[in-house]
Amino acid sequence: MTVTTRRVKTGCEGLDEITRGGLLEGSATLVEGSAGTGKSTLALQFIMQGVKEGEHGIVFTFEQYPEQYYDCANELGWDLRSLQNEGKLQIIFTTPEEFLDEIDDPEGKLAKIVAERNTKRMVLDSITHFEKLSKDIGHLRSIETEIVNGVKREGMTAIFLKENSNVLGKWDVSMNKIPFIVDTYILLRYLEMESEIKRCMMVLKMRGSDHDKDIREYKIEKGGLQVGEKFTGVSGIFLGTGIQVRPAKAVR
Repeated sequence: MTVTTRRVKTGCEGLDEITRGGLLEGSATLVEGSAGTGKSTLALQFIMQGVKEGEHGIVFTFEQYPEQYYDCANELGWDLRSLQNEGKLQIIFTTPEEFLDEIDDPEGKLAKIVAERNTKRMVLDSITHFEKLSKDIGHLRSIETEIVNGVKREGMTAIFLKENSNVLGKWDVSMNKIPFIVDTYILLRYLEMESEIKRCMMVLKMRGSDHDKDIREYKIEKGGLQVGEKFTGVSGIFLGTGIQVRPAKAVR
């Protein structure tokens, strides 16, 4: 008998195409990028797709108050305030310390919300804030593992956002251990190409499933991220500088 794992659509058609149908149900996904790359937008697309499918979602934010989320979402065409009032989603402003207490408490606030609402989707914005709790990389990895395991224990499909201070240039991986813990790792990057800044998306890892290895351009528009065609004939994307590869000259 073949066991199939249900796919969870992200609401971003291009990303669902890259991941061969969406994220795996019950998996943990890391979306990493620098400021302005659209991490929160993609996360809200994921939550909004759940609302369309009748799945309750939770957004935990450590930086933005719910009002800020409402304002940003309105610009993209989503009325989060009304949806929260209707009980279709929930945005919770908290601290990393309080969240850790909740994820560790089987009778805590989070567990009760999940049980009452049958919550299927969760966003953590962002997991970068937990780096302030410990300077020890081993301890930090233990915290991140606790978070991933706690979310999976509640049966949710989760997206964790992670900030990266490098807009262009070499990627900083000095404390970047969370990609080893999560199931799927998505990178959003700026790309300098022909005197223009573009955005590109790549899925670097997807445990338990194959995925496209393309590097795709995307734009942020009303309704979220719109993923376009893959970059072809370009090198240096991981360095943030796209260089057109000239075809080799024929040897005579």
